[in-house]
Amino acid sequence: MGDLLTFASSTVPGLLELRPGARRGLRRGTRATDWYDAGCRLEASDPKRAIAAYERALAGCPDLADAHNNLGRLLHDAGSVAAAESCYRLAICADPTVALYWFNLGVAVEDLGRRAEAIAAYQQAIERDDGLANAHYNLARLLELTGRRTGDEVMLQRAVRHLLRYRALTRRDARAR
Repeated sequence: MGDLLTFASSTVPGLLELRPGARRGLRRGTRATDWYDAGCRLEASDPKRAIAAYERALAGCPDLADAHNNLGRLLHDAGSVAAAESCYRLAICADPTVALYWFNLGVAVEDLGRRAEAIAAYQQAIERDDGLANAHYNLARLLELTGRRTGDEVMLQRAVRHLLRYRALTRRDARAR
């Protein structure tokens, strides 16, 4: 071997002489899905560690929509509503077909006082899953508030329709139990 590949330990202090030896396998890092699973397990017992696990999952796989959503929910519960909104939006970017992501976004922007955006988010959630009872309820409540404030009869009628749909869904769920 040439001088570039072998050098004595005396040339570089603290470095042992390099010798060809047995090949060592590479250690692989923890998979993003394993971090996600750990976050799910930790949510009830240790939310801070669950947040860290979801962040590690997203570092390994930024398109993991469920991790964005769960991280957003934990941040929302901790009072970081603006950060939660960002997580929900990233979840929607990764998979816009999931109604729950739109619903959670609606709750976050409503908590931030942006009712028009919340109405739009709840409508998106209902378009993706008409059986999402809480989206119907929240939408009915916001439509009623806005309709009463503006005197818009059409908005009040829409509120009643969504409230009736909510009641039908919750009755059906109660009978199914």
